[in-house]
Amino acid sequence: MRTVSDSTPLILYAKIGRLDLLEKFFNKITIPSAVYHEVVTRGKQHQIPDAYIVEKVVDDWINVTSVDPETQNRYGFIDNNPGLDTGEKEALKLCKQIGAQLLLADDRLARKTSKILNIKSLGSLGVVIQAIRHGVITKKDAYQIVDDLLDAGLRLDIILYKRIQEIIENTESPDQ
Repeated sequence: MRTVSDSTPLILYAKIGRLDLLEKFFNKITIPSAVYHEVVTRGKQHQIPDAYIVEKVVDDWINVTSVDPETQNRYGFIDNNPGLDTGEKEALKLCKQIGAQLLLADDRLARKTSKILNIKSLGSLGVVIQAIRHGVITKKDAYQIVDDLLDAGLRLDIILYKRIQEIIENTESPDQ
């Protein structure tokens, strides 16, 4: 499944040392230039360790692609949404440009916009659930990854945290 990612999932999974989970589950991910700039260029300027981690896998299993002028013009209306940052806007446009079926994003507005554009979306927590379902990780791993994501800065209220714990517990994996 062709997948485009916004910045946050890359940053969070790099921070917790589990960027490999994205590779195992998605095989290849495409990011727009703006996301590369947010994650790697600006991250390195501030000497943020996860920027170097992401940079190492670019051109291996993460591909950087610019939004072409035709796509920019055709989907320029996305730019009119002040609630989206540049990386989110470019990620949405890039999905349309390359025919990606999935957008990795944690921002609620980016995910709502992807739905309007008929693009499925998945957040960092959704990756954990899908990874269990496909046998990529165990439930024990999932609980740890969720806690690590929270420690790394994923914003989540207590009600959703408890709901995620229930979902993990009730999710069946191929090895069950």
